[in-house]
Amino acid sequence: MGWLQLKRNYTATQFYTSPAKPKDADSEHVEYAQIDTSQPLRYPPVSEDLPDNKLPLIPASTVIDKNSRGDRLWIVMDDIIYDCTDFASSHPGGSTVIQSFDGKDCSWQFWRFHTRKHMRDSGRALRIGRTKGVENPYKEPPRYVGLRKIGYIDEDW
Repeated sequence: MGWLQLKRNYTATQFYTSPAKPKDADSEHVEYAQIDTSQPLRYPPVSEDLPDNKLPLIPASTVIDKNSRGDRLWIVMDDIIYDCTDFASSHPGGSTVIQSFDGKDCSWQFWRFHTRKHMRDSGRALRIGRTKGVENPYKEPPRYVGLRKIGYIDEDW
């Protein structure tokens, strides 16, 4: 599928090179910097009991702009924003899938692989707000009818 990118490396550690180099030096200065990101969250997770229509409204521009949300990993499903920063590493399908939708809508992709039970069990605790106008970068392919046996009942739908 076009929205999955295989063999894409994601790294948490960043190395910075110093632009100043003495003329008589044989090598570049490489420095490892660990940045403290323990600032209070601007948009903390909300109570699981709070209905979706009562969630705080966060502008689409804030969702899309990574700098305005403090390097948090946000994804949007059905106009609800989920902070998946801490969840991504424990996602059963791997963190790459979630990271590829950072700041984007992934509604149809989510519902192709998950049920309402998945959302109840894992998703509600990750909600931080709601938004309008964040688009899915991939067009949903057509769905085909009749791929299940007659009489099949999925109790989660």
